[in-house]
Amino acid sequence: MDDRRLFTDAPAAPAANETEAALVRLWEEALQVRPVGRDDNFFELGGTSMLASRICAGVERVTGTRPSVHELFDTDTLADFALHVTAPAPGRALVTAA
Repeated sequence: MDDRRLFTDAPAAPAANETEAALVRLWEEALQVRPVGRDDNFFELGGTSMLASRICAGVERVTGTRPSVHELFDTDTLADFALHVTAPAPGRALVTAA
């Protein structure tokens, strides 16, 4: 059972763009939690360092750029992580997969 349903009947906030939608799918698959929304916190949904590594690898498959696990750890929500994924980071070139 999804623990979210134990605490609230509020629906998950929908993805605001394609990047967030792709992350929602990656998080749902890795965390085995549905639905995941843009305001959800990776760790509050049961995220671990192993799952973070899997998600970062998934981001690389989709975008061609692999964020660090620390970038996921340092964000509060899926929406915040999406900003990290799409923003150029010092020393990291954004390359999108064709």
